[in-house]
Amino acid sequence: MNNLQLSKLLENYINGNCTPEEVSMLNHWYDQYQDSPNFVQDLSEENQKLLKNKIFLSIVASTDQTDNPDLPEIPTPKIGIWWLKYAAAILLIVSVTFFFWNKSLLWNKKEQLSSQQIHLVNKTGFIIKKILPDQSVVYLNPQASLTYPVEFKKASREVIMEGECFFEITKNPNQPFIINSNHIITKVWGTSFRISDSKDGSSANVIVVTGKVSVSKKGANRKSDDEVFLLPKESIVFKGNKNLLYKEKHADMSSVAIWNHVDLSFSDKNLSEIVKVLSSEFNTVIKVQDEELNKVVMNADLTDLNLPDVLEVLKASLNLEYHIDNDIIVVTKKN
Repeated sequence: MNNLQLSKLLENYINGNCTPEEVSMLNHWYDQYQDSPNFVQDLSEENQKLLKNKIFLSIVASTDQTDNPDLPEIPTPKIGIWWLKYAAAILLIVSVTFFFWNKSLLWNKKEQLSSQQIHLVNKTGFIIKKILPDQSVVYLNPQASLTYPVEFKKASREVIMEGECFFEITKNPNQPFIINSNHIITKVWGTSFRISDSKDGSSANVIVVTGKVSVSKKGANRKSDDEVFLLPKESIVFKGNKNLLYKEKHADMSSVAIWNHVDLSFSDKNLSEIVKVLSSEFNTVIKVQDEELNKVVMNADLTDLNLPDVLEVLKASLNLEYHIDNDIIVVTKKN
């Protein structure tokens, strides 16, 4: 059988026009020339692809028939075995290449995302709440700023802050959360705490509400023994003029009372009554400037919320706004 006859026979096989005798002829030919990889060189590139696909499907079909003896047997040329070996090798190479290529793309994308930084500055008069990529929560006081990546790196979660922020960090023992501020570095694994560290000031402080953090001074000459660990109700102050950290084991927690999560509910209460309870519960001063607003009656379920979240509920429910003025929370009617 010459190449022209073979090419014609293979085309018939591709188109499903082979008789049982022609299939038998192909089997006989394959027994003689199975070691010659050029037997399809006279076929067009398209037909070569079609032949590969058809042989592969025929082999799959014959395998299915082995599992189902009631089905009639379809003669399949031995040529498929040769192609299966080569097709399997090609598929393996392509699959492995695609896996590493895709993994490389994914890795590059993660690297790109971790290098892309978001810079947030609170230019308002109220507290801004921000949820980070790992679901950690940061509350930014007025004039505070926060810089964080679109996606955290695998080894650690690092952010940069300035001003005063309160953090509620999602626990992850394998990925420490690191806060770089002007004078200190704070490292945590899952906890809630407040950091106050401004560029203009010569001091900084950290106070822990829950969990455990470590604080160290910034600088190239920082030593490992400079790292100070803090537990709940402990605080530390950095004094820039002495370049020292001062730890206090029994900190005054009144300054972070607004971050406590409490369970409150109100039924048919005036805003003036609600504000009085909130001021007492969170140890802060809240003033409502609009007398008409004081008379507004509302029902509210404020379960497991801190004061900034409570204020957001009131803002949405009563169409009001607030700003912080020298630690006093001033509530006004929204214009």
